[in-house]
Amino acid sequence: MQIPFLNLIDRVNEWTGRIVSLWMIPLIFLMSFEVFMRYILQSPTEWGTEMVAFIFAAYILLGGGYTLLHGDHVNINVFYNKQTPRRKALFDSITAVVFYLYTWVLFWEGSKFAWDAIIRNRHTGTDWNPPLYPLLITLPIGAFLILIQGTAKFIRDLKTVLTAKDRAK
Repeated sequence: MQIPFLNLIDRVNEWTGRIVSLWMIPLIFLMSFEVFMRYILQSPTEWGTEMVAFIFAAYILLGGGYTLLHGDHVNINVFYNKQTPRRKALFDSITAVVFYLYTWVLFWEGSKFAWDAIIRNRHTGTDWNPPLYPLLITLPIGAFLILIQGTAKFIRDLKTVLTAKDRAK
């Protein structure tokens, strides 16, 4: 039985991940440009390294839901991979408490950081001195994407635990 709402969550994270993955192309060019300026011309930019850090941080934060969708987060594979799908789902359902606690704190505190940066017009304090809010906004958005994808996974795991027969490998 397919649940349309869970498929919608999957599509949101799939497309977010695909779009964010395209940021690697300008990031590679920007990093190459900065390396060229710094080491070949001996004239680094004021903004290059910081811009690379901003783009890469946003890439990591916004790609978390996509990574969870595709099961690419780290597991204790020595134990986990030897289990049946039902046992994996049971283990994931039990550890969901830690997942929800972590992602909720990430979302809540990230929202406070982002809001503070917006209302105080916070900047980095470097020579380039860009505003922090564009980067900090990606923290609660990324946490929300992970949170909804984790919820979709939790619902599917519960379904697996309740309906699948546990077969030995």
